[in-house]
Amino acid sequence: MRISKEAKRKTEEKILQTAEKLFVDEGYKETTTRRIAAEAGIAAGTLFNYFPTKETLAMSLLADKLATGREDFLHRRSGDEDLAEDLFLLISSELRQLRPFQSFVAPVLESTMSPFPKDNSCPAGQDSRSAHLSMVRQIIHEHGFSKVPEHISETLYWSLYLGILAFWSSDNSRNQEETLALIDYSISVFAKTISDTSV
Repeated sequence: MRISKEAKRKTEEKILQTAEKLFVDEGYKETTTRRIAAEAGIAAGTLFNYFPTKETLAMSLLADKLATGREDFLHRRSGDEDLAEDLFLLISSELRQLRPFQSFVAPVLESTMSPFPKDNSCPAGQDSRSAHLSMVRQIIHEHGFSKVPEHISETLYWSLYLGILAFWSSDNSRNQEETLALIDYSISVFAKTISDTSV
């Protein structure tokens, strides 16, 4: 019997909602795919038809939150921001959405959004990376830095961005002020660097 696209979509949503609750309530490492499948009311093997590993399931969940963060950024920006302010707002908007998942962001992103090419890359991680860099590319062009070669600006930016995510994942400072300071400094360095490169 063939399953309709709508039924598949609903099952996928149920799996993601169940995983989100279990990851937050019980911990990422402690939650097994068998437990997620049982709580979602599906067979253990069925889950793997949607998500081949726990990491790809978690990354799909994070990718949804990162996408919501980018939408928030577009609603919150006034249009008067300079390059550094726009990038700061973009990153902080994403991190706000990821906040409930801070405890397991590091191992998931490390295995799914690594800057090193892998044959078994996670599609959700790669799609999320592409969507984020596409928005960064648009921001850079809007601020008049289109002469900077993309391989330079994107490689430099992505290295800083992953460093920010890694630091944020274990930042317990009040209101995560240390991460905000790191974002501010990193983006200022990035903006100055590509300003100098474009001259």
